[in-house]
Amino acid sequence: MEVECIDMTEGASKRLIEAYEALMSRAPGAAFHRARELYFNKYPLPQEESEQDLRLYIVDEQLKETIEPAGDGNASHRLVTLTSRPGALAIVHWQRVDAPSAEQVRSYLSAAWHMNPDQLKQKPLEQPWFRDGGHQIRLTVPTDLIWQKTSLLTLPG
Repeated sequence: MEVECIDMTEGASKRLIEAYEALMSRAPGAAFHRARELYFNKYPLPQEESEQDLRLYIVDEQLKETIEPAGDGNASHRLVTLTSRPGALAIVHWQRVDAPSAEQVRSYLSAAWHMNPDQLKQKPLEQPWFRDGGHQIRLTVPTDLIWQKTSLLTLPG
């Protein structure tokens, strides 16, 4: 098995960014706030099947929408850019009420997400992720974990 050499000292890993993009590509539209929130509560970031006990979720999505001239010479064209970033990440101990071991969390972050656990602030929460289980640990988000989508808007003329 070939092992990829990964620099875990700066920001989000390529693996984490790709998983975030994949999750966002299936998320309900930004206009549907409640559906979007439920989606993020239900679906974790897509990951390899090697680690079944822990899953990574997006928490408190921050959305920003900007509208600017398209710059194509057409006065009725605007570029609408939607920027999304997580407020936090949550590691959820799948269907378990007990906390995962510190070594299990370290291994999960390193192997599944190519992240350096020492660079992330971790905060265990008393409240489970789901009503009947799912111990959760909140993590700080790498500052460069951002997703953007730009669309052309044509105003009625």
